[in-house]
This record gives sequence, structure tokens and C-alpha cells, in this order.
Amino acid sequence: MLPSPSLIVQSLVDGVFLGFLFSLVALGLSLVFGVMGFINFAHGDFLMASAYLVWVLASSLRTEPLATAALTVPLFFVVGAAVYFLVARPLLGREPLMQIAVTVGVGYVLQNVALMSFRAEPRASLSYALNTYFGLGPVSVHAAKLVAALMSFAIVVGLDYLLKRTWFGLAVRATAYDRETAMLMGVDVNKVYVAVFGLGIALTALASSLWMTFGQVDPYLGASFGLVSWIVIALGGLGGVPGILASSLIIGVVQSLTTNIVSPSVKMAAASVVFLLVLWFRPRGLFGKV
Repeated sequence: MLPSPSLIVQSLVDGVFLGFLFSLVALGLSLVFGVMGFINFAHGDFLMASAYLVWVLASSLRTEPLATAALTVPLFFVVGAAVYFLVARPLLGREPLMQIAVTVGVGYVLQNVALMSFRAEPRASLSYALNTYFGLGPVSVHAAKLVAALMSFAIVVGLDYLLKRTWFGLAVRATAYDRETAMLMGVDVNKVYVAVFGLGIALTALASSLWMTFGQVDPYLGASFGLVSWIVIALGGLGGVPGILASSLIIGVVQSLTTNIVSPSVKMAAASVVFLLVLWFRPRGLFGKV
């Protein structure tokens, strides 16, 4: 039986909203990888940990999940800086396999701490202010998803401006292009690395506050977000913000269509198939230089 046109349109709209949120998460990972060359397979698990913190704060303080970002984002910036000194810095310039092994281990530690603390039961703290729907033609728009999409897009574009139009962005780009030359020009590369790693982890906290306005968290949430983030980066071909946005929207729409029309259990498989098909014809990604 063919799906109804209204279901397809609804899935497309939901997929676009989800894609913008994916872009926010992937941007933090892309910054760390692009500037430092560091492979962080625990990136998604930091989002999971921050989502649990959002749930705890929203439940205990009886506040909106989005409001908790005022606490979680600065806190996870500090956490990111600490992780840089304790985990990432000793591994810079080392073999990628060592970086992968260590960060996968960090991810497993975060997962198991979550399992011991909260078990495997999903937790949710839905937004009361944004838990409403309004009609837009044949589409029913969830206010929380719309706000999450708009905020994600605004932040991604704002960070793109920061990296391209400010002195801090110039230092970050110089460090990414040529670390030694940047040091000779007076750039404190170590401070740039701390800021970039802290910002990358802080973005997961912001994304988790947006996600928890309509989603839920379990110990394995980070695995799915982490895999999607790597797919988005590879699919975009390290093409900067345009590549991240385009590939995030593709993955978001594919996952939404698969979830609503086929089955939620195959959404990651569908995203992986699309990823492999694109790379078959574009080995360097959508925005990678041929």
C-alpha cells in the first residue's frame, strides 16, 4: 500500500527539522576534526550525558528543558576543556587507531555510567510551553521541533560568521591550515585547541537541550547521534557549513521518511545506504573537491 501524499509531506517537514538539529551536533564534531585532526568517537555520548543532565535539571527545578542550556552549555564547555587536556592533547599527532580506541573507551564509560545511574529506561522532560501543534496546510507542525530547527540553523550560521569574520575565526582557520605557520605568526595554538574542543562539546549540550523539548534520552542515544554526525561530515566532504547543512538535511529527511513509512528500526540502515550510494558516485562527498 502506497503512503498518502500528506504522510510524505509531513515526513519531509519533520525530516528538515531533524536535519537542522543534526547539523548543530555535526558542526561541533567537524570543528574538532577539521582544526585539530582529532577523531572523537565519544562526541555523541557527551550529548547523551548532557541530555540526562537536562532531564535532571528540568525535573528538579520544574523548568523548561531549553532553559537548562544556561547551565549545561557553560558547564560542558569546561568539561570539553578538561577532556582536551586529559584525553585529546596526549593523543594529538598519534595514530588514528589510538584516538579511536581511546575515545570509544570514553564513550563506553559514559554509557555505562548512564546505565548504572538511570538504567535503560528512556527519560523525557517534554516542554510544556512548546508542546503544541499548529496546522500549516496538510502539515501539522510541532512547535518544539520548529523552534529547535530555527535555533539550530541560526547558531550554525552564526558560528560560520564567527569563523569567517572575526579574529578568533582567523586564528582557528590559520591553525587548521598550517599549525606551525600559525604559531610563527603569534597564534597561541594550544588556546585555540582548548577553545575549539570546549566549543565542540558545548554544542552537544545545546543540542541536547533542544532535543529534550520533544525527544527522550536513553544510554544509547549518543551512539545514534555520533554515527549520524560522522555520516554527515563524510557526506558533506568537509565542505564547511554548506556541506554540513546539505548532508544533515538529506540524512534527516531519509530518517524521517523511513521512520514514518517503513519502520523506525531501519532508519540508521537507510541513512547508511544513502551515504554509501553518494560516496559511490562522489568519493570525496557532496562538497569535497574532486
